[in-house]
Amino acid sequence: MTYDLGRLVGHGLIVRIPKSQRYRLTADGLRQCAFLTKLADRVLDPGFARRGPPMPEGRHWQAFDRSLGVLLQRANIAA
Repeated sequence: MTYDLGRLVGHGLIVRIPKSQRYRLTADGLRQCAFLTKLADRVLDPGFARRGPPMPEGRHWQAFDRSLGVLLQRANIAA
């Protein structure tokens, strides 16, 4: 847990509240949380729902990567 909190602090996503063991989101952290939530809700979830039947064993990652590339292109998001 300490390692993860340290990385989040290092990236400027959270700051420690003085004299406590609590943390608060920064403005950048809140923006990134909102972006990732919207990305999942608007791009990834609908894309996975439309993905179709499962691929044969061993090709899952390649199919996922291709599908994600198509979804990001359609949503005008740089990969």
